[in-house]
Amino acid sequence: MRKLTKIVTAVLISAMISPAVFAETSCPSNISNYETCVATNATENATQTNSTETAITTTQTTTSYEELMAQYNKALEEYNTLKAELEKEEKELAMLKAQEAELEQRYNALSSDIEALKQEIAYRKQLEAKIAELKARLAQAGSKVEMLRRKFMALPKSYRVVRGDTLWGISSKSYIYNDPWQWPLIYRANRDKIKNPHLIFPNQVFTIPRNITAEEVIEARKQALRTPPPPGAKVIKVGPVKAEDVPKTATDYFLFMNK
Repeated sequence: MRKLTKIVTAVLISAMISPAVFAETSCPSNISNYETCVATNATENATQTNSTETAITTTQTTTSYEELMAQYNKALEEYNTLKAELEKEEKELAMLKAQEAELEQRYNALSSDIEALKQEIAYRKQLEAKIAELKARLAQAGSKVEMLRRKFMALPKSYRVVRGDTLWGISSKSYIYNDPWQWPLIYRANRDKIKNPHLIFPNQVFTIPRNITAEEVIEARKQALRTPPPPGAKVIKVGPVKAEDVPKTATDYFLFMNK
């Protein structure tokens, strides 16, 4: 574009200069007329020169405008490109900020979960330690139970009555029940041999129940507390068991003789 402008300018200058030269050489040879002609041509040449300079200046001005327009358009295009790129980056930044907020929420949630898991792990460790302790105690208790079971199995399952025995006294023996209030257990287990719980005789052999439950023990103690005397009997209180007058052959006889 600049080269074309320079060519056009040169052509215009040539066209403007040529008539002046021609006019300058076309004056008549007459001296008086010749000077007038030269003066006139000089004036015209000056005018034409000014016109040429004006044309050149206008051409240069036109060229600068075109260049400025081109630069402006280029700058505008670059501006629009940068603006679009900026908008794109801002959108991406906003998206990243949203993702960051979401990730932060997830991180906080995970942190809470991790803390809860840590507490649960600590609690499980405590439980494991407690379970290990309980297992050790259970093993000791099991050994004790086994020892007691063997001792229990070694206890006599029968008892031979001797003079002076009562169901109360038999039940209170350490190798029987070690509790006098459980005498109804012996009484119920030997109803075929004991007609009256207050009358037992030497050499009677009573079965001693061993496989008894806690409920049976409780019921036996209740029965021992509420046992009434036999109907029409002369009641003599012997410990917690009420007894009637008995023959001398009964095991309780010596109690009445030595009261």
